[in-house]
Amino acid sequence: MRVAGIYLAASRSKEAATGSGSLKQPGGMSAGAATLSELERCGLDPLIVVVRADDPLKWMPPASSRSSRRTETCLTAHLGLSFSLRCGLNAISSLQPDAVVIALADQPFIPAALVNRLTDAFERNPGLDYVASITEGMVNPPVLFAKSVFPELQALDSDRGLSAVFHSPGYKGMMLQSDSGRDFMDAELPVSFGEIRREWSAPRDI
Repeated sequence: MRVAGIYLAASRSKEAATGSGSLKQPGGMSAGAATLSELERCGLDPLIVVVRADDPLKWMPPASSRSSRRTETCLTAHLGLSFSLRCGLNAISSLQPDAVVIALADQPFIPAALVNRLTDAFERNPGLDYVASITEGMVNPPVLFAKSVFPELQALDSDRGLSAVFHSPGYKGMMLQSDSGRDFMDAELPVSFGEIRREWSAPRDI
């Protein structure tokens, strides 16, 4: 079973407005690089990183020798997340994966174990159309979508369109309960940004 990955990193262009570009882990790794490094440990093949044309990619860590990472420049990324997603789907379409995991660059605490939970659940239940995590009643990315949903994803015309998939009786999905709100912190939200910055700036015992 082949599961691809799409890492939507085009929103990094808004760092100047949100300040998230200044977020660094102890050791200097950026918020965007943190999740990318975790995704590379999950065996996603290929792992498509969707970026804007004006991104110098200085935030991106070097790829390992085993990495299937590919960078896809999206010229329409400024029009919204659905356009970046479409670019990513176009990049994997010729490879005909069984499913794709879609992740966002603004969630620096997403661990490889969480992504592996999604892919493991799908491999045990190949008839599912999607697998997602839910916390306090909210669905959180990353989300795994089977190839049966690809046409729906391609047709999205707004950033909120994914909710239609989760509420459609035509799709069968699985929600995995998660008690860790920290995993899903969004660095673009002012409250989360402040908490992430405080955590990464706190002195560490040696």
